[in-house]
Amino acid sequence: MFFIPRVTIQKSVGRRCSSLYSAENIFSDENIKRTIAKFTTLKPIRLHTQQPPKKAAVLIPLCEVNNKVSLLYTLRAAHLKSHRGQVSFPGGMQDVTDKSLEQTAIRETKEELGIDTSDIEIWGSGHLIVTKGETSVLPVIGRIKRKIIPDKLNINRSEVEEVFTVPVEDLCDPSKIGHTQFKGSYSVPVFLGGKKRIWGLTALMTNMCLSSLLPQKAYSHRITYITPIKSNNNCKTY
Repeated sequence: MFFIPRVTIQKSVGRRCSSLYSAENIFSDENIKRTIAKFTTLKPIRLHTQQPPKKAAVLIPLCEVNNKVSLLYTLRAAHLKSHRGQVSFPGGMQDVTDKSLEQTAIRETKEELGIDTSDIEIWGSGHLIVTKGETSVLPVIGRIKRKIIPDKLNINRSEVEEVFTVPVEDLCDPSKIGHTQFKGSYSVPVFLGGKKRIWGLTALMTNMCLSSLLPQKAYSHRITYITPIKSNNNCKTY
Protein backbone atom coordinates (compact mmCIF):
# COMPACT_ATOMS: atom_id res chain seq x y z
CA MET A 1 0.00 0.00 0.00
CA PHE A 2 1.26 3.48 -0.91
CA PHE A 3 1.18 6.22 1.73
CA ILE A 4 1.67 9.96 1.21
CA PRO A 5 3.34 11.63 4.21
CA ARG A 6 0.95 13.85 6.14
CA VAL A 7 3.33 16.84 5.91
CA THR A 8 3.37 16.49 2.12
CA ILE A 9 -0.44 16.53 2.01
CA GLN A 10 -0.59 19.63 4.22
CA LYS A 11 1.97 21.45 2.07
CA SER A 12 0.08 20.52 -1.09
CA VAL A 13 -3.23 21.76 0.33
CA GLY A 14 -1.51 24.95 1.48
CA ARG A 15 -0.14 25.62 -2.00
CA ARG A 16 -3.56 25.08 -3.58
CA CYS A 17 -5.21 27.44 -1.10
CA SER A 18 -2.50 30.08 -1.54
CA SER A 19 -2.94 29.98 -5.31
CA LEU A 20 -6.53 31.14 -4.83
CA TYR A 21 -5.17 34.42 -3.47
CA SER A 22 -2.48 34.89 -6.12
CA ALA A 23 -2.42 37.89 -8.44
CA GLU A 24 -2.47 35.52 -11.40
CA ASN A 25 -5.78 34.06 -10.26
CA ILE A 26 -7.48 37.15 -8.81
CA PHE A 27 -6.58 39.49 -11.66
CA SER A 28 -7.38 37.02 -14.42
CA ASP A 29 -9.99 38.14 -16.95
CA GLU A 30 -12.23 35.23 -15.98
CA ASN A 31 -12.16 36.07 -12.28
CA ILE A 32 -12.72 39.79 -12.91
CA LYS A 33 -15.85 39.01 -14.93
CA ARG A 34 -17.09 36.65 -12.24
CA THR A 35 -16.40 39.21 -9.51
CA ILE A 36 -18.26 41.99 -11.32
CA ALA A 37 -21.24 39.76 -12.00
CA LYS A 38 -21.56 38.81 -8.34
CA PHE A 39 -20.73 42.22 -6.88
CA THR A 40 -23.34 44.03 -8.95
CA THR A 41 -26.08 41.61 -7.93
CA LEU A 42 -25.46 41.47 -4.18
CA LYS A 43 -28.47 42.14 -1.99
CA PRO A 44 -28.82 45.88 -1.28
CA ILE A 45 -27.92 47.02 2.25
CA ARG A 46 -30.41 49.32 3.94
CA LEU A 47 -29.73 50.54 7.46
CA HIS A 48 -32.57 53.07 7.28
CA THR A 49 -36.03 53.05 5.71
CA GLN A 50 -35.69 56.46 4.04
CA GLN A 51 -33.27 57.36 1.25
CA PRO A 52 -30.69 59.94 2.45
CA PRO A 53 -30.59 63.22 0.49
CA LYS A 54 -26.84 63.11 -0.24
CA LYS A 55 -24.72 60.65 -2.22
CA ALA A 56 -21.11 59.56 -1.91
CA ALA A 57 -18.89 56.89 -3.41
CA VAL A 58 -15.89 54.93 -2.22
CA LEU A 59 -13.35 52.86 -4.09
CA ILE A 60 -12.62 49.39 -2.75
CA PRO A 61 -9.07 49.29 -4.12
CA LEU A 62 -7.35 46.01 -4.82
CA CYS A 63 -3.61 46.36 -5.26
CA GLU A 64 -0.40 44.35 -5.21
CA VAL A 65 2.01 44.98 -2.34
CA ASN A 66 5.08 42.83 -1.71
CA ASN A 67 3.78 40.40 -4.34
CA LYS A 68 0.54 39.88 -2.43
CA VAL A 69 -2.93 40.93 -3.56
CA SER A 70 -4.16 43.31 -0.89
CA LEU A 71 -6.90 45.80 -0.05
CA LEU A 72 -5.91 49.38 0.61
CA TYR A 73 -7.39 51.33 3.53
CA THR A 74 -7.05 54.86 4.83
CA LEU A 75 -7.19 56.23 8.35
CA ARG A 76 -9.20 59.42 8.32
CA ALA A 77 -7.54 62.53 9.74
CA ALA A 78 -8.25 63.22 13.41
CA HIS A 79 -9.43 66.80 12.82
CA LEU A 80 -12.26 65.94 10.40
CA LYS A 81 -15.81 66.70 11.50
CA SER A 82 -17.20 63.26 10.69
CA HIS A 83 -15.78 59.75 11.11
CA ARG A 84 -12.44 61.14 12.25
CA GLY A 85 -9.80 58.59 13.09
CA GLN A 86 -11.77 55.77 11.51
CA VAL A 87 -10.59 53.19 8.99
CA SER A 88 -12.17 53.73 5.59
CA PHE A 89 -11.76 53.28 1.87
CA PRO A 90 -10.80 56.30 -0.25
CA GLY A 91 -13.89 58.23 -1.32
CA GLY A 92 -16.18 61.11 -0.56
CA MET A 93 -19.17 63.20 -1.51
CA GLN A 94 -20.37 63.51 -5.08
CA ASP A 95 -19.37 66.78 -6.72
CA VAL A 96 -21.50 68.64 -9.25
CA THR A 97 -18.71 68.20 -11.79
CA ASP A 98 -18.73 64.38 -11.45
CA LYS A 99 -20.49 62.68 -14.35
CA SER A 100 -21.16 59.59 -12.23
CA LEU A 101 -20.57 58.22 -8.76
CA GLU A 102 -17.84 55.98 -10.16
CA GLN A 103 -16.06 59.14 -11.28
CA THR A 104 -16.52 60.46 -7.74
CA ALA A 105 -14.66 57.43 -6.39
CA ILE A 106 -11.81 57.93 -8.89
CA ARG A 107 -11.51 61.66 -8.21
CA GLU A 108 -11.52 61.25 -4.45
CA THR A 109 -8.90 58.49 -4.63
CA LYS A 110 -6.61 60.76 -6.62
CA GLU A 111 -7.18 63.69 -4.27
CA GLU A 112 -6.62 61.64 -1.11
CA LEU A 113 -3.77 59.38 -2.20
CA GLY A 114 -2.15 61.09 -5.16
CA ILE A 115 -2.75 58.08 -7.40
CA ASP A 116 -3.15 59.06 -11.03
CA THR A 117 -6.50 58.27 -12.61
CA SER A 118 -4.77 56.29 -15.37
CA ASP A 119 -3.57 53.84 -12.69
CA ILE A 120 -7.12 53.19 -11.41
CA GLU A 121 -9.04 50.43 -13.17
CA ILE A 122 -12.75 50.38 -12.30
CA TRP A 123 -14.38 46.94 -12.41
CA GLY A 124 -17.93 47.81 -11.42
CA SER A 125 -20.19 49.11 -8.67
CA GLY A 126 -22.82 47.65 -6.38
CA HIS A 127 -26.08 49.05 -5.06
CA LEU A 128 -26.25 52.26 -3.07
CA ILE A 129 -25.88 51.52 0.64
CA VAL A 130 -28.53 53.36 2.62
CA THR A 131 -26.90 54.50 5.85
CA LYS A 132 -28.43 55.87 9.03
CA GLY A 133 -26.92 59.28 8.31
CA GLU A 134 -27.60 61.86 5.61
CA THR A 135 -25.60 60.09 2.91
CA SER A 136 -26.03 56.96 0.83
CA VAL A 137 -22.79 55.37 -0.36
CA LEU A 138 -21.99 53.62 -3.61
CA PRO A 139 -19.30 50.92 -3.28
CA VAL A 140 -17.07 50.78 -6.36
CA ILE A 141 -14.68 47.88 -6.79
CA GLY A 142 -11.49 48.32 -8.77
CA ARG A 143 -7.76 47.84 -9.01
CA ILE A 144 -4.73 50.05 -8.66
CA LYS A 145 -2.73 48.79 -11.62
CA ARG A 146 0.74 49.84 -10.57
CA LYS A 147 2.52 48.29 -7.61
CA ILE A 148 2.51 50.67 -4.69
CA ILE A 149 4.42 51.30 -1.48
CA PRO A 150 1.87 52.71 1.01
CA ASP A 151 4.46 54.80 2.88
CA LYS A 152 5.56 56.44 -0.37
CA LEU A 153 2.14 57.65 -1.47
CA ASN A 154 1.62 61.40 -1.67
CA ILE A 155 -1.37 61.47 0.67
CA ASN A 156 -3.50 64.51 1.41
CA ARG A 157 -2.83 65.15 5.10
CA SER A 158 -5.91 67.33 5.42
CA GLU A 159 -8.07 64.25 4.85
CA VAL A 160 -5.90 61.19 5.45
CA GLU A 161 -3.70 60.46 8.44
CA GLU A 162 -2.33 57.12 7.28
CA VAL A 163 -2.56 54.52 4.52
CA PHE A 164 -2.14 50.79 5.06
CA THR A 165 -2.82 47.60 3.15
CA VAL A 166 -3.91 44.13 4.26
CA PRO A 167 -3.25 41.00 2.17
CA VAL A 168 -6.50 39.43 0.99
CA GLU A 169 -5.36 36.09 2.39
CA ASP A 170 -5.03 37.61 5.88
CA LEU A 171 -8.49 39.16 5.65
CA CYS A 172 -9.88 35.70 4.91
CA ASP A 173 -8.35 34.05 7.98
CA PRO A 174 -11.37 32.78 9.99
CA SER A 175 -9.49 33.16 13.29
CA LYS A 176 -9.19 36.90 12.65
CA ILE A 177 -12.81 37.67 11.78
CA GLY A 178 -15.49 38.47 14.31
CA HIS A 179 -18.66 40.54 14.34
CA THR A 180 -20.28 43.44 16.12
CA GLN A 181 -24.00 43.30 16.80
CA PHE A 182 -26.12 46.43 16.97
CA LYS A 183 -29.60 47.09 18.21
CA GLY A 184 -32.00 46.99 15.30
CA SER A 185 -31.39 43.37 14.33
CA TYR A 186 -28.22 43.64 12.29
CA SER A 187 -24.57 42.70 12.62
CA VAL A 188 -21.40 43.77 10.85
CA PRO A 189 -18.16 41.83 10.49
CA VAL A 190 -14.93 42.90 12.17
CA PHE A 191 -11.58 42.14 10.51
CA LEU A 192 -8.58 41.86 12.82
CA GLY A 193 -5.91 40.58 10.43
CA GLY A 194 -4.36 43.94 9.58
CA LYS A 195 -2.62 46.87 11.21
CA LYS A 196 -5.92 48.42 12.29
CA ARG A 197 -9.26 46.98 13.29
CA ILE A 198 -11.69 47.18 10.37
CA TRP A 199 -15.36 47.46 11.31
CA GLY A 200 -18.57 49.33 10.52
CA LEU A 201 -19.48 50.25 6.95
CA THR A 202 -15.91 49.64 5.76
CA ALA A 203 -16.07 46.08 7.09
CA LEU A 204 -19.41 45.53 5.37
CA MET A 205 -17.91 46.59 2.04
CA THR A 206 -14.81 44.47 2.69
CA ASN A 207 -17.08 41.47 3.17
CA MET A 208 -18.95 42.32 -0.04
CA CYS A 209 -15.67 42.50 -1.94
CA LEU A 210 -14.19 39.26 -0.60
CA SER A 211 -17.37 37.24 -1.10
CA SER A 212 -17.52 38.40 -4.72
CA LEU A 213 -13.81 38.14 -5.44
CA LEU A 214 -13.14 34.65 -4.10
CA PRO A 215 -14.74 31.20 -4.17
CA GLN A 216 -16.34 29.93 -0.97
CA LYS A 217 -13.40 27.63 -0.19
CA ALA A 218 -11.18 30.72 -0.02
CA TYR A 219 -13.61 32.98 1.86
CA SER A 220 -16.67 31.58 3.60
CA HIS A 221 -17.46 34.10 6.35
CA ARG A 222 -21.14 34.73 6.91
CA ILE A 223 -22.49 37.62 8.96
CA THR A 224 -24.42 36.23 11.91
CA TYR A 225 -27.04 37.78 14.14
CA ILE A 226 -27.77 36.31 17.54
CA THR A 227 -31.30 36.97 18.73
CA PRO A 228 -31.14 38.52 22.21
CA ILE A 229 -32.79 36.65 25.06
CA LYS A 230 -35.76 38.64 26.26
CA SER A 231 -36.24 38.89 29.97
CA ASN A 232 -39.47 37.58 31.41
CA ASN A 233 -40.99 40.29 33.58
CA ASN A 234 -43.30 37.73 35.14
CA CYS A 235 -40.41 35.82 36.71
CA LYS A 236 -40.21 36.16 40.48
CA THR A 237 -37.03 37.15 42.22
CA TYR A 238 -36.28 35.40 45.50
